[in-house]
Amino acid sequence: MKHLTLSLAFILSLSFSIQAQLKGTLIDEDKQPVEFANVAFYSLPDSVMITGTVSDEKGNFSLNGNGTDNAFLKVSFIGYETQIVPAIEEQTIVMKAEASQLGEVVVSGSRKIFKLDNGSIVASVKNTVLETLLNANEVIAQLPFLSGKDGNFTVFGKGTPIIYINNRLVQDNKELEQLSPSDIKNVRVITSPGAAYDATVKAVIKITTEKPVGEGLSGMLYARGEQASVFSGGEYENLNYRRGAWDFFGFTFYNHRNFKTDFDAIQLMRLQDNEQRQVYKANEQNGYKSLNSVVGLNFNPNANHSAGIRYNNNNTKWWGDYTNDIHYTAPGVSENTRQYSTSDDPRNTHSINGYYNNELSEKVSINFNTDIVAGNEKDNMDSFIEKTPNEILKTRGERDYTLYATKGIVSYKLRKGVLDMGAEYSHTRVLQSYNINNEDLGIDNTNDKALQNRSALFASYQAQLGKVGLNAGIRYENIALDYYESEVKNDEQSKRYSQLFPNISLSYANDNIQTVVGYERKVRYPSYNQLRSNIQYSSPFVYESGNPLLQPQIENEFSVMFAWQNLQGMAGYSIIEDAMQSIPQQFKDEGIILLRDENVKLSRNTNIGLSYSPTFGMWRPQFEAGAMWQWLKLDEIDNRYNKPIFSAKWLNTFSLPQKWTLRVNASGRTSGHGGVAYMQPSWGIDLMVTKRLMNDKLSINLTASDILKTNTNKWEMDYGKINMLYDKNIDSRSIALTVSYRFNSTTDKYKGQQASGEINRL
Repeated sequence: MKHLTLSLAFILSLSFSIQAQLKGTLIDEDKQPVEFANVAFYSLPDSVMITGTVSDEKGNFSLNGNGTDNAFLKVSFIGYETQIVPAIEEQTIVMKAEASQLGEVVVSGSRKIFKLDNGSIVASVKNTVLETLLNANEVIAQLPFLSGKDGNFTVFGKGTPIIYINNRLVQDNKELEQLSPSDIKNVRVITSPGAAYDATVKAVIKITTEKPVGEGLSGMLYARGEQASVFSGGEYENLNYRRGAWDFFGFTFYNHRNFKTDFDAIQLMRLQDNEQRQVYKANEQNGYKSLNSVVGLNFNPNANHSAGIRYNNNNTKWWGDYTNDIHYTAPGVSENTRQYSTSDDPRNTHSINGYYNNELSEKVSINFNTDIVAGNEKDNMDSFIEKTPNEILKTRGERDYTLYATKGIVSYKLRKGVLDMGAEYSHTRVLQSYNINNEDLGIDNTNDKALQNRSALFASYQAQLGKVGLNAGIRYENIALDYYESEVKNDEQSKRYSQLFPNISLSYANDNIQTVVGYERKVRYPSYNQLRSNIQYSSPFVYESGNPLLQPQIENEFSVMFAWQNLQGMAGYSIIEDAMQSIPQQFKDEGIILLRDENVKLSRNTNIGLSYSPTFGMWRPQFEAGAMWQWLKLDEIDNRYNKPIFSAKWLNTFSLPQKWTLRVNASGRTSGHGGVAYMQPSWGIDLMVTKRLMNDKLSINLTASDILKTNTNKWEMDYGKINMLYDKNIDSRSIALTVSYRFNSTTDKYKGQQASGEINRL
C-alpha cells in the first residue's frame, strides 16, 4: 500500500509538472490592458493547436500548457498585430497597433467596435469613433439592440436594463450625461444576467472607465439648454480630490424640465341597452425641478483592497396644470364639461451606499455592499368643473419608505473558471395613504403598510474552455410580505414566495464568429405602487387602482445570439406565467372605466433582430431591424392581441477633420400589439453635431430632435365592452445646446455596488 501511495504521488507530481500553468498579461503600447484577445497554445514541431483562451477585462489570461519546452503562444486581436511568443509560465505581452506604410501615409487598422463575448455584447470605446460622442448616453444609444435616450433605454426583447459604472449602480440616469466617452474603456450589455444579479433583472449595461490617473483636484462643468414648445435646462458640477490612497468626491446636478402637450382621447363603454361615450380634448403644462447631490469618500491603498461610502440626496418637485374638455353622450344625454386640475408632487430620497473589497489571495476575493434608503413622495391634485368652481375635489396621496439591504460575495478562481457564491438580505417598510374629500364618488380613503423581508442565496460559475465558454448559476429567493390595512394585518393580501431561478448559457468563439445559446428563469414582482389597495381619481370617467392580490410574473426565456464580422443577430422566446397587464374594466356598474393591473394566466413572446455596422473611411453607418410579437389571449375576451411590431433604425456617424463629428439618425416602428393596447406607427429623424476643443477638454454639442415631428404616441385598447383611443402630441421636436468643460480629467475610484434589487421596486 505504501508503494502504491508513493507511486500515485509520483504520477501526480509528474502530471502537474507537465501541465504547467501559463499566465500572462496583454497590454497595448500605452500600457492599457487588451481584453478579449485570443490566446492559442501550439505544440512543436507540427504546430498543432492544443488549447486556447481569451484575455479578461484586465488583459490577464491563464491556460494549461502540456510540454512548454516545445510550444509557443499565438496572440491575436482585431486592430493589433498577431504576436507569436515562447510558451513560458508568466509574461507580459505588448500588442502593437496594426498599421501599413504607404509612402508617407500611415493607414491604421480599423478596430472592430462590437464583439460578442460569452453572452454579452461588448463595445470598445477607447480609440474608436464612439470616443468622439458627447457623453455616455450617446454611446449607449449607438449600441446594437438598444433604443432610447437620456438614460431611459430599452434592450430589444429584454426591457429596461439596470446600468452600472465601474460596478456601481447608477441610481440617477443623469450621471450618464456627465460621463465623457474619452473616459470610457468599454460598455458591456449583458442580455442574460446570471444568478449573482437580482432575479428581476433581465438586462445589464456595465460601463468600465479607464484606470483613474492623476492626483489633486479634477472636475467638470456642464450646462444644457433645450427649446421645444417650452424651454428646459440643466447645470452640473463635479469635483474630485485625490491624494494617495484617498478619494474625496462630490457633484450636484440641477435639472429643470418643462413640457407642453395636448392629446385627444375617445372612450366607449358598451353596456346592456346603454352605450356611453366620452370625447376628451386636453392640454397639459407640467414639469419638474430636481436637485441631485452626492458626496463620497473612497480608500484604495492598493489594487487588492478598497472601501468607501457614498451619500446621495435627490430632491424633486413635479407640478402640472391641466385643462380637459369632455363631451359626454349616452342614450338621451349629451353634455359638455370642462375640467381644470393642478398637481403638486414633491419627492425626496436619501440613500447611503457602503462597500468593502479585498482580494485575500490570488484565488479568493470578497465583496460586501450595504444600502440604506429613506424617502417620501406626495401626490396632491385639486380639480374642479367649470360650472361649479367652488366645489374643489381634493385628492392627497402619500408614500413613505425605508430600505436596509446587504449583499456579500465570495469569488474563487478555479483552474478553469471562476466560482461566485453569495447571499443577500433586505428589509423594506412602505407606508401608503390616499385621501379624497368627496365620498359620493365611491372612492374610499386608505392607509396601508407593507413590511417585507427578502433573502437570497446564489452561486454562479463562469469558465472559458478554449473556444467554448460556460456560464451557469442558480439563485434561491425567499420573500415574506406582511400587508396591513389601517394597522390590521390582511392575511389574504400578505404574501410568501420561495422560488428557484436557474440560468445556463454556452458560447463559442473563434477569429471570425461568436455564438451563444442560453436559458434563464426570471421574475417580475409587483411594485409597491401596484400592490396598493386604493382607487385613485383621474377624471370624472376614469379611475386607476392598485391590486394587492397581484402575483409575481414568472418568465422562462430561451435566447440565441451570434456575431460575424460586422453583423450581429439575436433571437428570443419567452413563456410567461401570470403576466401582469393593465386591464380596463367597469367601476361598480357605473359609466366609469377602472384601470387595474391583473394577472394573465399564460402568454408568450418572441423577438428577432439583426444589426450591421461596417466602416467606410470617415463614415460609420449602422443598420438594424427587428420584430417582436406576442401570443396573448384573455379568458373572458374573444379578441387576440397578436399583431407583431417591426422596428428599424439607421444610424450614421461621420468623423470629420478638426475634431468635428456629425450624426444623422433615423428610427421607427410599425403598428402592432403591446399588451392589450394596439400601438400606432411612429418614426423620427435626429441630427447632432459635436466639436471638441482645447485638447478635448471643451465639448460643444448641438442636437435637433425629431426634426420632421413624426414621433407619435397613439394607441387603441379594445377590451370587449370597453374601447379606448388615445392620441398624444408628445412635443418631441426640439433643439438643444450642450457645453461641457473638464480639467485634470479623472474619475473617482468608488467601487460600491447595489446590495439589493429591492431598490428598483420603491
